[in-house]
Amino acid sequence: MKVLDLCTEFGSETAAFRDRGHDVETLGIVGNVTYLQDARAFHPTKKYDFITAHPPCTEFSIADWRKGPCKDRSPDMSIVEACFRIITEAKPRFWMLESPRGCLRHFIGRPQYTIRYGDFGHYCQKPTDLWGVLPWFQSYVVNRVQKQSNGLTAYTNGTHNTAQRALVPYGLSLAMCEATERELEG
Repeated sequence: MKVLDLCTEFGSETAAFRDRGHDVETLGIVGNVTYLQDARAFHPTKKYDFITAHPPCTEFSIADWRKGPCKDRSPDMSIVEACFRIITEAKPRFWMLESPRGCLRHFIGRPQYTIRYGDFGHYCQKPTDLWGVLPWFQSYVVNRVQKQSNGLTAYTNGTHNTAQRALVPYGLSLAMCEATERELEG
């Protein structure tokens, strides 16, 4: 399976895909990525089976109440729009745009799913919205996720480190990977 991971730094979104031997390409502005560039300048030249996108969430966070209610904000939507453009250009069979539950739904509509990261092995619940064309997936209990995790998900009892909080739980990556494998094989 060919996978593209947009707006990544650590690759936690696609860790299970890599662990299971799939061809994963990553795009980001920092880190050890395949394409070291801004999503707004990227145009895919390959076909992908699954694309996952994680635009920066700080513009849409409800944690910073000083920004006011969602309806009164004017966030920079250019990276979100670039993710949708890349998905449209690449035409993957499945795709997912992920963002913590917040104001993004006010600007692009209700998500297909709202999940809790805690159901996939994260140290806290962290309600998260998922938009896209997704295969049916299920969560994993924490023990299974911890056993198979490659260390990319925070299991501490809370952290003030924004990079650690931004990591996608390995259990979500694994659930998406297995569900996509089933759909592509079937």
